[in-house]
This record gives sequence, structure tokens and C-alpha cells, in this order.
Amino acid sequence: MKITNLLFFFLCLSFMAVAQQTQYTYVTDRQFYQAEELYGYTLVPNEWEDASGSHGKLHPGEVTFSITRAYLVVQGGDVAGSYGINRIERENGRVLRIHTLDSKDPSKQGSLKVILDDNKNIDAYIFRRSRNHDEVIYYQAGLSKTQKQKDRDFFTDKNELVFSDDTEIWGSTVRPHFVLTRSKSNRLYIKDDVSMEFIEDVEIKTKPVKEEIIAKKTPKKKQKEEVAVVEEELFEDELDDLEDDNETTGADLGFFRMADGEEAPEDEEFEDEFDTPADAMPVKTPKAKQKKEKAPKEKRSYSMVLRYNEEAGNLKEEVYTIRKWKRTTSGNRESKYAIVMDTNIGEITIYLNDKNAVSMLEMGDSRYLMRGY
Repeated sequence: MKITNLLFFFLCLSFMAVAQQTQYTYVTDRQFYQAEELYGYTLVPNEWEDASGSHGKLHPGEVTFSITRAYLVVQGGDVAGSYGINRIERENGRVLRIHTLDSKDPSKQGSLKVILDDNKNIDAYIFRRSRNHDEVIYYQAGLSKTQKQKDRDFFTDKNELVFSDDTEIWGSTVRPHFVLTRSKSNRLYIKDDVSMEFIEDVEIKTKPVKEEIIAKKTPKKKQKEEVAVVEEELFEDELDDLEDDNETTGADLGFFRMADGEEAPEDEEFEDEFDTPADAMPVKTPKAKQKKEKAPKEKRSYSMVLRYNEEAGNLKEEVYTIRKWKRTTSGNRESKYAIVMDTNIGEITIYLNDKNAVSMLEMGDSRYLMRGY
């Protein structure tokens, strides 16, 4: 007896722990347009009402409806059980219906009718185990004004982040409100802190300035002056020899042809009429060194940083390198364009609606929806 009571006590503790971790699903969590969008979604109501008019409040997780492709799994209360799904359909603009079969007795057919409001949000759902059971109505919780404002400030709305030009992506951060996988469809909460940041890194590379010598050789002026002096001395010696030998007059000096009594020109006048070898060669002035600068080069790299809180409460970061990207048209109902990014983990796709606003982001097997999708 004591063992039975102890087991029951631990089962209650386990249930309470799960209930404390579970949160209600809210009316404004997501818009549903097709019945198939219910696959993977878990409904957590906050209130119930039966055919007799009885009603009551529910703790978070006290009753849940999990919709898979094969079963409708109901936990908690008298309606708990696993019900095989026969078919799922959109009955009209306001009702999505899941037809169920009792796994123990296929003749017992039931259903879960999902009631939508004018904005395609889930307002309530009506469950009937079989034709032999009465319907029970479950209501979705509504967010308080305070929580609505917090969610509005934190999450990215579907018409909020506009990328009319693809370059506007860099430096932006997407905070999704809902995540879809092959097996689950879950609302994200502020405490999950899920975000995708798109980063552009610009690295400027500069090369050291090189000094380039335009003129490397300069004329050797001193050597040319020495050559001119030697030639001048030889020329004067030859004239002295001529005067000593013949004592000729100015008229007999050959190419001078000076008249009698005319004095020979001074050395300065002589040099003015005839250029010396040193003066005949132009003197080049050395050119100064010039610095040749090269324009700096830019290297751009792109990445996406995925951040989220782990169950232990630690913030985790995953960095993905974006090699290239391109914009295409999309056949998705809620998206007109798609920006497909090639990364080191495969493709990451950003879906844009007809206003070029981000409506959904797809990465691997997960789709992240914006608030109000």
C-alpha cells in the first residue's frame, strides 16, 4: 500500500513538472489556411465546456491535443487516448475537421473540429470521442495586453522586415515566432531567444608604400671638368712651341688670321666664342624619389549567426558561412519571392511576400514563421 502511494506521489510530481514547463497555446499564435497545417501542432487549451453547460479552467498542460499524420494523441482528463486519423479536411472557411477512429474499435468514429476566427487564428476546438459521446468544447487562451506588447516588441512581424534590395539583408536580425518541423509545430517564446543575424564583414587590406626611383644615374660633372682642364693645358703648350720656333706674326698663325697689331682675345672672350668640352655636354639634374601608393583592397565575407537558449538556459551560437545568394520567384502561398543562400550547411531560404517583407525562413528541415503568419 505504501509503495502504491509512493508511486502515485512521484507520478503526480512528474505531471506537475511537465505542466509547469508547458505553456498555453494562444489565439494569436498562428494563422491556419489549410487543414494540413495542423500536422505537428499541439493544442494546449485553458478552458473547457461540455454540453450540459458545465465549464472550468485548465492548468497549462493539463489537457493537450497533439496532431500527427497518423494519430490524434489526447493527454489528460477523461478523453485521454490515442485516436487514429482517418482524414483531415477543410470543412468551410471557419472549420478545419480531423476525422478519427478509435484504435480499439474502428466503428467508433469521432472528430476534432478546429474553429477559426476572422483572422484564421484558432479560437476553439470541439472534441467528440465517438458518436456515443457528447462534444466537449476547449478554448484557446488569449494574451494579455502587456504580453501582446512584449511579443510585438520582441518578435518579427510578417510585414515588418522589408528587403526590397538584397543588400538590405546585411545587418538585420530575424526573430521568428513559430517553428515547423516534420514532426512538430511549436510556438516560440521570448525565453527561447531564437534569432538569426545576417552579418557582412568588410576587411580592408593595404600594401606598404614602395619608393620608386625615377632617375637612378646622375652625371659625373667633376670628371668632365677635369677632362676639359687637361685639354686646355695641352692646347696652350702647342701654342708656346709655335711662338718659340718661328716667332711668326699674328698674320701667319693659320686659322687665327689676326691682322698686324691686333691683340689676341683674352681667355674669357675666347671661351665665350667656343664651348669647352665640359660645357658642351648637358648637365642632368637628378630627379627625386617618388612614392607610388596603391589603392586599398576590400574583402567582403558574409555569414548568418543562429542564436537560441538551450534547455539548460545557456545561450548557444551557431555561425554559418554564406558563399553566395540569389533571388527567385516562389510558388509558396504566402511568399512571392525567395532569397536562396548557399552556405556551409546547405541552403538557407528567406521567403518574402508581395511587399518584400520576410514571412518565413527555411533552414534544413525547419521552417521559421514570423509573427502573424
